[in-house]
Amino acid sequence: MTLKNSLILIFAVTIFTSCKNTKTNPITEILNTESDSLLSHLELNAISIGINMNGETFTMHKGELKKGAKNKPSSETLYEIASITKTFTGTLLAQAIVDKKVKLDDDIRIVLSDSFSNLEYDKNPITFRDLVTHRSGIPNMFPNKPEIFENPDYITLPKIINELQQGFSKQDFFEELHKVKLDTLPGTRFGYSNAGANLLGYCLESIYNKPYEEILKEYILNPLKMTHTKIMISDDELLNLAQGYNETGIKMPFGIDKAMSAEGGLKSTLEDMMKYVAFHLDENNPVIKTAHQELLGLWDDFENGLFWQMFKTKDEPRKIFQNGGAFGSSSWITIIPEKQIGVFIITNQSGPKTHGRLNAAVERIIEKLQKDL
Repeated sequence: MTLKNSLILIFAVTIFTSCKNTKTNPITEILNTESDSLLSHLELNAISIGINMNGETFTMHKGELKKGAKNKPSSETLYEIASITKTFTGTLLAQAIVDKKVKLDDDIRIVLSDSFSNLEYDKNPITFRDLVTHRSGIPNMFPNKPEIFENPDYITLPKIINELQQGFSKQDFFEELHKVKLDTLPGTRFGYSNAGANLLGYCLESIYNKPYEEILKEYILNPLKMTHTKIMISDDELLNLAQGYNETGIKMPFGIDKAMSAEGGLKSTLEDMMKYVAFHLDENNPVIKTAHQELLGLWDDFENGLFWQMFKTKDEPRKIFQNGGAFGSSSWITIIPEKQIGVFIITNQSGPKTHGRLNAAVERIIEKLQKDL
């Protein structure tokens, strides 16, 4: 055999062996399958999705940020994570509890500058436990305009909310807080409250004597190197913020910058959020263990943590989860510390069916991870 023929044979065998040994990672296959399944729904154009399993992270971006356009989601894409921000706020309260600065059942007024005699009912005060479980009795939002949610037009409602909150200052917030009238014992009735989450943000500022975003940086963002996760973003970063749409493809406004955005103001990338997922999978960390503690004890199959929700099934580990919905984005995060599995999905679309679709995808992913791997 000539030298030339020998080299050709060696090259062919090398190529064959390489091809034979190359296999698609099964987790990547799961990401592909579920991304494609979600994008098969016409109202969804783009998906960013990640899995953390046993300390390894896998991510995928698919679709188009605008239908028919070439701008695709990537590691540079910023999304509004909306109410998932609340889990950051709850984690900061867990930090304050671990630091022995407050207790979960403390009267929140111990860190407020005014007396707020109105923040109690029958001598029972609002506690931090009440704030993080949406059982404080504080209205959904400030300024308190419940009438805007009665038979709303969901196309114009975002504009109305933004106009109400434009220029809404810290002083305005506390003037509204003085108007609150509790009509039942705190802790006894669920009432979703963005204003309550923002009040906790102000409580944290008082506890640490720093602006809310600085506390976020010190205890979460900087230690985790979440360098693209922010409330206030620059003009250059704004270019990477995914424009949001409703289910019919109408462009939705971004949430406005406010004096306090502890309820839903964070923007982040998929890659940063996967660092956050890994952070919350570590219940050896006393802050995380505190954030995940069961606070209500009312049901066999459902619980609340510090702005987290939990599903509990007999003989199965807890699924700790939260979703986020901005005017034009939807997201879902589920973590199972006992199984070391975490999943995060986000899309730049909002609609009545979107969170159900994201949740179903997360459940299928978790089932496949536990069954096949």
